[in-house]
Amino acid sequence: MLRGLVASLLSARRRDPAAHAAAVQSALEAGVEHARAKRSPDAERCFLEALRLSPSNPDALNLLGLLAFGRMHYDTALDYFSEALRGSDVVADFHRNLAMALQALGRDDEAEAAYRKALALDPTGLRFNTSLLFHLSQQAGTSPGQLLAEHRACMQRLLRDDSRMRIPAGRLSDPERRLKIGYLSGDFRAHAVAYFIRPLLEARDRSAFEVFCYHTLDEEDERTAELRAFAEHWYNVMSLPDGELAAMIRAHEIDILVDLAGLTNGNRVHVIARKPAPVQISYLGYLGTTGIDAIDYRITDARADPPGDADLWHSERLVRLPNSLWCFAPLDAMPAPLPRNDPDARVVFGSFNRLAKVQPEMIQLWGRLLARVPNSEIWFADVPSDESHDRLVARLAEAGIEKSRIKTWGRLPPEPYWDLIRGADIALDTFPYNGGATTCECLWLGVPVVSRAGAMGFSRSGASILGAIGLPELVAESEDQYLDVAVGLAADRSRLWELRRGLRERMRNSSLMNAAAFLRDLEDAYRDVWRRACDAAKRSGTSETG
Repeated sequence: MLRGLVASLLSARRRDPAAHAAAVQSALEAGVEHARAKRSPDAERCFLEALRLSPSNPDALNLLGLLAFGRMHYDTALDYFSEALRGSDVVADFHRNLAMALQALGRDDEAEAAYRKALALDPTGLRFNTSLLFHLSQQAGTSPGQLLAEHRACMQRLLRDDSRMRIPAGRLSDPERRLKIGYLSGDFRAHAVAYFIRPLLEARDRSAFEVFCYHTLDEEDERTAELRAFAEHWYNVMSLPDGELAAMIRAHEIDILVDLAGLTNGNRVHVIARKPAPVQISYLGYLGTTGIDAIDYRITDARADPPGDADLWHSERLVRLPNSLWCFAPLDAMPAPLPRNDPDARVVFGSFNRLAKVQPEMIQLWGRLLARVPNSEIWFADVPSDESHDRLVARLAEAGIEKSRIKTWGRLPPEPYWDLIRGADIALDTFPYNGGATTCECLWLGVPVVSRAGAMGFSRSGASILGAIGLPELVAESEDQYLDVAVGLAADRSRLWELRRGLRERMRNSSLMNAAAFLRDLEDAYRDVWRRACDAAKRSGTSETG
């Protein structure tokens, strides 16, 4: 029967190849439109129709793989991407997609090879450079020096032409005047980074700083409207070409451009490389070096990036805020913590970060933790597929943990997600890529977080947050210490209940949520780097260029 279908398709192709090709293309395009509108079942039907018309069609296979990947059916996605590459192995996107599936399955060495193959095919493709850098950042074996070298190499290759189009800096003659601050981000919306953006806009000194927000994505929601109300000037710039956006920022006479994206979604690195503002800063969205020469500074604190070696691992000059690099503004809708005081109840550990941050090494470590706390279970959020669930169960089974002690949930809306967190006793941070907003959410909902600190900023965000609220004892420097901290907290129920009861008040009284004090520190840093720029321009005789 299958041979007969294939024969009829081949016959139709021979009779009218142009019409056949058009039908295949039409099915693919219709599927893409459905996928963009988040109508996945309709998209899948169209891609399968294209595959029926053109068996082994690489584009149809790749698109089906992307649908499966979006559903976190990583094994299925891997099969589709592998089949697509058998039909065409010179398409960089196919190799990148294969790498994403391999990475999600914990096959990190194979993933890195696939990312590098994609980059070799398209050395100046933005997503191929940033995908490799993200992958390397999430590997415990990547050294800080290697990561800096990789960032520099990628950005020099990617931004070489942009750096030749730098806009001369101007208006550097007055170090004390009111400054124009530009915030560049794709996260002015319901996104984790937005928890920390709101204080930047709401609590600022309007007499000393005028704010311009440049939103680089077209996704807007209630959080967007809330943030827009705090800024004097707001622009959605997603559709603007890089040259036009750089010219706009220059025309607005922005003094300090603060990039809140780094290399994350919605970044405009080609704009930043043109240096449209005389001072440019990386902050919040990317907790490590960007490797972009046109970025002068990165804002951090001494817990996240201790003075010394951390300064050597950045292309930017580090500016350390004295108290905290974070200022958390919880949503009003977040519920109150749940009381937990049953001494006989099973201890619940929870992993509430994105599943992509949960590396195989962490699962093995958590297996050792559950083995040391027999009357315990572990909850995982963001596990929407049976494949992902089975993979977690299998890996924990290697440590002797039975299936009944493991519970998973798919990706949840905010309210059920917050309720899930409140039901846990102790949250477990991931490594090497720590949580940021998730850690703050857990703490605000009354759940202490055990974190492991590494060498780089993205592996020390837990240390920064927990240190800011006076709980450095929950931060471990090794796997064994991580286990000891979590086991000790689970064993001392009275200490655990007391800690849970006081977490929200502890946060309110800490530098993590003192917006006025935080903004003073941040704006002092803005003023200080501006004075440095004015002083440098005065010495070089370029204070009025442009």
